[in-house]
Amino acid sequence: MRFVFLLFISFLVVNTAVAQDKNLSTQDRLKELARLKKESDERKKIEWDAYLVRVQESKIAKQQKKQADSIEKSKITTTVVKEDDLGFTKCTSQELPYYKVKNLTTGLEEQVSFNDYIRKHIYKKFRYPEFAMDHELQGRVMVYFLIDKEGNPQIKDVLGPKNGLILEEEAVRIIKSLPKAIPANCDGKPVTISYAIPVMFQMEE
Repeated sequence: MRFVFLLFISFLVVNTAVAQDKNLSTQDRLKELARLKKESDERKKIEWDAYLVRVQESKIAKQQKKQADSIEKSKITTTVVKEDDLGFTKCTSQELPYYKVKNLTTGLEEQVSFNDYIRKHIYKKFRYPEFAMDHELQGRVMVYFLIDKEGNPQIKDVLGPKNGLILEEEAVRIIKSLPKAIPANCDGKPVTISYAIPVMFQMEE
């Protein structure tokens, strides 16, 4: 795994530095290495404990937001509009969001579907958080979002693995960095449409 490799390299560098100090006996060198490892473990524990506090605060904030949204929805009385499986209101013709991308070979603009574009976008923007690697955090993060009538992404919710807040934050960052799309339309009028996209965080073995 990458984090094991990084840990090994850092340990090797420290080990080499300690070993080069010829004034230390073998026993003293081993003691120094043990001390440095203990300091590293203690520092990681402090980081992890502080992170868990952030995770708990995030959970509380999510619960409060859901309660507030639920109360707000109960106050609103609107006409119910039936939607199809894609989230469109019923219409005779509909079109999903897409992007216009310049072809580097021809110099002409080409239409790229939203699904094709976002797959490449995630691959291009993906960064595995170093903290997550250090603490072996991995798993699937589901990001629920809208592409609004102007073609902008609007995050609705995000669900990741246990204690996966930092992974959720990275997945949200990726989706928020989407450029403005040509919005979905229903009978020629722009409409908001919902998406659920999985972002996988898997450490190499």
